Amino acid sequence: MSALLPLVKSKAMTEVEFIRQAGVPRAVARQFIKNDGATMRKAPPPFLTTEEDEMLVRFIRSNAYIGRGMTRVDIRGVVGEYIDCLSAARQEAARALFGGRTAPGRSWMDRFLGRWPELQPYRAGTIENGRATHSRPDVIASWFAALTLLYRQLRITHPRQGWNMDETAVNARDVMLHARASIIGGAGISNPEMVLPKIGSGASTCTSVFMVSASGMVAPHFVVVEESVSRHAFVRRQVEGQPAQVIPLASRLGDGATVRRRSPLGLDLHMFDVYCEHLAAFAHNFFPNEKKLLSIDGAKVHFSARGLLTLVRARFNVVVEPSAMSHLLQALDSPAAFGRFQPSLRFAVRTRSNACVRLGEAFGPVKLMDCIAEASSASLTVRALSSAFQRVGMWPLNPRAISMEALSKGAQVPVVDVDLEALVSRLIPIVSKELKRVMVSNGTLSTAGRATVLTSDEVIGALLDMDAAKDKAKSEKEKAKNVRAEQALTKKMDEAKKQQGAADRAAVAAWKRVVSDAKPATRARLLRDKRAGGAEKRG
Repeated sequence: MSALLPLVKSKAMTEVEFIRQAGVPRAVARQFIKNDGATMRKAPPPFLTTEEDEMLVRFIRSNAYIGRGMTRVDIRGVVGEYIDCLSAARQEAARALFGGRTAPGRSWMDRFLGRWPELQPYRAGTIENGRATHSRPDVIASWFAALTLLYRQLRITHPRQGWNMDETAVNARDVMLHARASIIGGAGISNPEMVLPKIGSGASTCTSVFMVSASGMVAPHFVVVEESVSRHAFVRRQVEGQPAQVIPLASRLGDGATVRRRSPLGLDLHMFDVYCEHLAAFAHNFFPNEKKLLSIDGAKVHFSARGLLTLVRARFNVVVEPSAMSHLLQALDSPAAFGRFQPSLRFAVRTRSNACVRLGEAFGPVKLMDCIAEASSASLTVRALSSAFQRVGMWPLNPRAISMEALSKGAQVPVVDVDLEALVSRLIPIVSKELKRVMVSNGTLSTAGRATVLTSDEVIGALLDMDAAKDKAKSEKEKAKNVRAEQALTKKMDEAKKQQGAADRAAVAAWKRVVSDAKPATRARLLRDKRAGGAEKRG
């Protein structure tokens, strides 16, 4: 084709003859001739200069690094805003290039990415803004300074002394409805679907509380299922021709497990007290003379003085992580712990739901407990839990385990050069004074930006004072409510008396009108009847 191009350009060969000899479609031949031998259509020249392109690349990379990644649409929008700030001449040039608009289109974006191969597309996860803004190097360093002090004071020398507690929702119904599974079938199925089993009462969702150690030990399960009455959970199974069988749900989870019913689902202060008693029973049989350090998140349901005193008697020292930081500092939140448990749970739920369909059974609470037991034993292994504690730097103690990339998420500028170990050593004297300091905000304990030892005398005393203040306010509120109820009842009785008096007066007035309008004989009879009725009442 290239050899024939000069003949076509000089009119020595017709276009038809060129197409016949080249053996290509007419559109390809015409495009080849029009572009002077180029096999592809010539792209328009880039609108942005090289310096502007480089500035845009730096802007895109910085935003992606700090958790503010931009989509293709976002980038085109930013370029459009930039062009709107340029001179009128450049804006007119942009409109001529971009079809009458100042914002570029999809083809410009493709060419831009082609010029800069170091820009790559990624599938990004999400992080809450509150978590992102609290992920500061000083907060991370203060947490590790607190752990350094506590390890030293409590003589934490073995991984079995370091524990982490967290709860997770187990939603079997959502797994069945939304999870996708690969099935094997014959060719030609246009819309493969799977039948779901009937979900029994209390089997759709539950809350599972886990406590694990850096040595790979998992404390006995504690599960809360939904039920209007708060009590131990059990189910009745009736087999035809046999007496009803009572099955405690805790028996499906192993020795020492506890399953309680509650509505609404989840933990509250009372249920946290029950959980602390559950942990204390376990601790009395697991190195009872050793001090243990338990890290938990800053959920307000954990601020129960009664439950914390129960843990103190079991030789647990509880430290709460800085608020909104569990995604970086909590071992159970790492991909090696709950990141393995949730996929294992989904697999177990799908497997048992399919078996229920084949057997014609309902997916009940017993099967839900079996799924939790199977998923935890498969995922929360010794190796996985040891890796989870290493990922967050809790055991062995290692501030460098928190990456600079994780700290940059949500920051105004990327965190590129922070020596966390040096910062930890400098913060230890400050943190030693802050660990037991009580900060109250909006009537509750505040853990924003700092670690707090919940089992210290100062914190427990403050929690008891807050509980007493809440009880007093509740009592006064109840007293005021009773006073308002008495006042309302008195007012209602007074209104009823007024209404009855008005009704009596209206009845007397009506009787008088009847008497006055009656004939003489009838009036005399009415008056005799009234006098006779009054005499009977007096008698």
